[in-house]
Amino acid sequence: MPIEPAPAPGGLPVLGHAPRMLRDRLAFLQSLPELGPAATVRLGRERVVVLNDHRLVRDVLTARSGDFGLSPHFRVMKRIIGDGLLATDGAFHRRRRSQLMPALHRSRLRDHAETMSQLSDFTAERLAHLAGLTAPAVPAGSAARTGTTGRTGRTGPTGRVPAARYAGVLGPFEADRALMALSTEIVTRCLFSSGVSTEQVRRVTEAVPVLMEWAGSRSMDPTSLLARVPAVASPLNRRFRTAMRTLDSLVGTLVADRLRDAPPPGTRRPGGDLLDAMLGATDTATGERLTAREAHDETMSFLVAGIESVSRTLTWALHLLARNPRARRRLYEEVDTVLDGRAARWEDIPRLPYTRCVLSESMRLYPPGYLVSRSAVRDTALRADGLGELPLRAGQMVMFSYYVLQRNGALFPDPHAFRPERWEPAGDGGGNAVCGAARDAYLPFGLGPHGCLGESFAWTEMTLVLASLAARWDLRAVRRRLPRAVAAFSLSFDDARMTAVPRRPAPARGPDRAHAGERAHGEPRPYGDPRPHGVDPRTHGGECPYGEPRPYGGDRAHVPGPARAAARPHPAECLHGAGRVAAPAPPPRP
Repeated sequence: MPIEPAPAPGGLPVLGHAPRMLRDRLAFLQSLPELGPAATVRLGRERVVVLNDHRLVRDVLTARSGDFGLSPHFRVMKRIIGDGLLATDGAFHRRRRSQLMPALHRSRLRDHAETMSQLSDFTAERLAHLAGLTAPAVPAGSAARTGTTGRTGRTGPTGRVPAARYAGVLGPFEADRALMALSTEIVTRCLFSSGVSTEQVRRVTEAVPVLMEWAGSRSMDPTSLLARVPAVASPLNRRFRTAMRTLDSLVGTLVADRLRDAPPPGTRRPGGDLLDAMLGATDTATGERLTAREAHDETMSFLVAGIESVSRTLTWALHLLARNPRARRRLYEEVDTVLDGRAARWEDIPRLPYTRCVLSESMRLYPPGYLVSRSAVRDTALRADGLGELPLRAGQMVMFSYYVLQRNGALFPDPHAFRPERWEPAGDGGGNAVCGAARDAYLPFGLGPHGCLGESFAWTEMTLVLASLAARWDLRAVRRRLPRAVAAFSLSFDDARMTAVPRRPAPARGPDRAHAGERAHGEPRPYGDPRPHGVDPRTHGGECPYGEPRPYGGDRAHVPGPARAAARPHPAECLHGAGRVAAPAPPPRP
């Protein structure tokens, strides 16, 4: 029985549904499943078939993957990665994917995990560096010299994000930028190991977001008209060209240097990195290795695919956790038991199942690659049990959204809620396990020949980073509401600002430091207290006696400092996880 796609209502003459896609892409896509398993939309003069059923999507990605190629919307990536794996299809794509697969095999992950763990040692100095917090903490009631306008944390004329107003608390800072910097450093070090300098890492960190911003601006053009006109001298285009020159030159130099020092054929460099693995890979059909140009394109492809998607997922996970005390508490219990304040390592991953559940649920709600489009290269028909057959002509573009598929209420109960426990085994969580059709509809890394080749690498990185961060810091959102998803090339945010509060003392580093659980004058230090020694807890006015902003959702207002007795319990649960703690008396003044 043939499937007849229903036309989407609300199209305009000439423009079709392009204005609705531009105005609120996610809302428009979420309105289409009510039309049936497939719907048609008009983007300018092009008629696009939108697939709303996961069974049809899986058919495109697996059984009939050879009948589809890149759509015009995705060819914009060729400007960035050339003939890298992300921007190719057909026989060339299959051959290249087979050639590169050993470089990202799970057996190599242990070495990369060591690099990830070292870079995820979130001391206060390390996190402040990633967050771009350049000023020292300042006392309550004072504005940071970097331009903050007081308690709001907005930046002033200097344009620099201020450090915390309270000793021990970092922020506010843009969490996505900090995690983008971390992910860039991890991917760059895993690609080039010690062959890349700190300055080169900094240049990659600055260039990649510009490239993705440019790609996002092109992806927001549903009619592909921007791709058909010459590039205008807009500020974004100028920054894009500068970033491309920077990254092209840097990657080209690193690849050329590595090829010049390559080991003899049939041998491996001891402790080789990802670039070594790619350069040593051979085409199974021809026996040839990658040329300098091919290695350049695949390196660019890995930088683009391996940085933004991971940082986006981690940022969404932190914001979802910040608004779900139960999930946050369970995550902290797990990392406290396994890590005890240190950075996570490769051998810890099997002991962090709830951390993986948090990431799985975050990617269900906010998959980075939320929208995919393909074009039929020949006449074909999609088939799905229980639905029928959907005939498609050569040249027909199909589109589907993982964001929509993974919020299907028939497959995922309470589909818009953040419930990490739904990913636990049925025996552990009382039947919450995602299985059957729901698991078939969960496709954050894609599927089939075009599925993410670096999926295991991404899972390893995200698990180690999230667990290591949660082991030491409690990240709190600046705003009450969850960030609004912004649909560009990947799912971004309208406001990702957070503050980081120490959860527990970092391990002592030497005999010259005071014990993490004691004050300099011998008094016991409350669990996770970040204040400097000797700070009077009653002098912070209307702020928390622990030197932090009052958490959202507290049941009572703070009492001004002079009226708060030293032994009075904290009026709301402490952000450090200490519960209701009596404020200690200050030391006697000399």
